[in-house]
Amino acid sequence: MNDNNPLQVDVCIVGAGPGGALLSYLLNRQGISTALIERQPHLHKSFRGELLNQDGEAVLSKHGLYSGVAQLGAMPLEQIQYWENGQIIHTVYPGEGETHVGIHVPQDHLLDYIVSQSQALPHNHEKVLFNTVMTGLLRDKTGKTVGINVRQNGVPDSIEAAIIVGADGRYSAVRKYAGLTPDIRKHGYDLLWARIPAPVGWEPAVRMASMNGQQLALFSQYGGYVQIGWNIPQGSFSKLREQPFAPFVEKLVEAFPCLAESVAAHIQTWSDFVLLSVESSYSESWTQDNVVLLGDAAHTMTPTGAFGLNAALEDADVLAEIIIQMASDQFQSMDLLKQLQVIRSSKVKQQLARQVEMESSFQQRYESMRYQPLEIDNI
Repeated sequence: MNDNNPLQVDVCIVGAGPGGALLSYLLNRQGISTALIERQPHLHKSFRGELLNQDGEAVLSKHGLYSGVAQLGAMPLEQIQYWENGQIIHTVYPGEGETHVGIHVPQDHLLDYIVSQSQALPHNHEKVLFNTVMTGLLRDKTGKTVGINVRQNGVPDSIEAAIIVGADGRYSAVRKYAGLTPDIRKHGYDLLWARIPAPVGWEPAVRMASMNGQQLALFSQYGGYVQIGWNIPQGSFSKLREQPFAPFVEKLVEAFPCLAESVAAHIQTWSDFVLLSVESSYSESWTQDNVVLLGDAAHTMTPTGAFGLNAALEDADVLAEIIIQMASDQFQSMDLLKQLQVIRSSKVKQQLARQVEMESSFQQRYESMRYQPLEIDNI
């Protein structure tokens, strides 16, 4: 790209996460040219929401992608366990006709496979641009949006496109420049993340515990790891860091004694946790003329229930069909972009409400398990 000859494509997708990558592949497959831009220098970004549910798996399978992703490496989780004092007090198994309660898929595997399949198409119309940051919307003399301004490898440039897609997450630049302000909701807690090697014999499962009223969730990960998500009161981490570290992390070992050796070796200071400020959001409008949002850019979800990744894949699946339809008349009917929100908003709002309910009722449900005999449920 250069200033004299800007890249021209049908669709410019900002953000090479799962939703953006899938959308670019689906459009490329239909001969619709795309620019998939990513601010990072590669696809191997730090990401913690890597749990596919039945919906996400169905989207990938629909387009013949899941088996290839799984061959790179994925881990179906067999059950959800609730723990108390180092013992399982409640177990949830997959429902009838289902084989897992979620699948851990490293984002590297998911993105590498989708992008590689797109680049390998016989007639490839996809440009993947790394180290590229959106700096604004590109407008013509009449004020019409005709693309985006970017900075690639530190050099200002532009990309002309009929449609601009914001797939760039909860801090979306596309959303900001298009003036699509979201309604943000705080949930009263933040999350401390950590990842440690799994002990020998660690079964692939989701494990839940309550630590003095704080929720602790452990997720088995492909490659022999355990991801830890520890709820703490919103805004409390700065004060928490002023306290002695050992008593805090000892609570984790008390809940899961088999992790003692791995915790001692890999969680030794406050710096071994990563803080996630938890919030959800919903943009009342996902479109502005020829600009459209998907995934977290349109509706940020909390980690609860692992809906976010899967919702982004569903958005991309629906949006691809809409844009393919629009391409048949040379993108003259921009109002069709609004159909994404029409089709998807009901389920997204239900999932956002479900997260609030799950968070508010967790402690009550957990308390009830303490006074019941060991139970086995299906989801």
